[in-house]
Amino acid sequence: MNDTVSWTMREDTIVRKVDREGSQETFGDPALEKVKQGQTMQFNAHVNVEALPQGKHLKKATIFSNVPNGGTWEIISDEGTAVGGRGSAPSPIMYFATGLALCMMSHIEMLANQLGIDLKTRLEQKACFSTTLNLGGIHPKDVFGAADKVDIHLLIETEQSEKDVEDFVRWCRQACMSLQAMTQKTPANISVKLNGAPLSKVA
Repeated sequence: MNDTVSWTMREDTIVRKVDREGSQETFGDPALEKVKQGQTMQFNAHVNVEALPQGKHLKKATIFSNVPNGGTWEIISDEGTAVGGRGSAPSPIMYFATGLALCMMSHIEMLANQLGIDLKTRLEQKACFSTTLNLGGIHPKDVFGAADKVDIHLLIETEQSEKDVEDFVRWCRQACMSLQAMTQKTPANISVKLNGAPLSKVA
C-alpha cells in the first residue's frame, strides 16, 4: 500500500500537525495500558481549547491521545455569522458530528479488513441538534441543548450477501465508540480552577 499522503488543503491553516508532545495541567501524561487479546482497551482523547485574540468565537484546540504515534494536532474552530462568528472554520458542533462519521467509517474499514471483506463504502450522515438559545433573548439558566438524532446512510458495494452485510453493519455500530457516546448515557464531569485554586465540582 502506498504510504504517500497528498491532499489540496493547507496544513498551516485550519488543521495542522505540530512538532511537540501535548500536555495538560490538570491531567497526567497520556499512556496506553497494554491489555490481553479480548480485554477492553481504553483510548483517551485529550483536548485543550483556548480563545484566540481575534475574538468572535475564534478558538484553537490542541488535540492528542494516549495512542502511540497519534501525533499532536491543532485545529481552528469558528461559528457562523448568524451567531456572531465569521464563518472562517467549522463550528464545534460540525467537528463533533464529523468525528462521529469518521469514527464510524474507521470501524467499517478496520472490521472489513479483519474479516477479509472486499467492499466499497461511502457514508452520508445528518446529525440533528437543538437549543433554546436565541442569541441573548433568554436567561442563561434557561438555555438547554440537546442531540436530537443521528441518521447515517451507508452506501455499500460488495459481493457479500444481505445477511452478511446486516451482521457486519451491526458489528460496526456496536464497535464505534463515538456512536456509543451518542446513543448511551456517558458520564460527564466539569471541575473548575478559579484563579488557580480548585473550585468544587460544578456539573
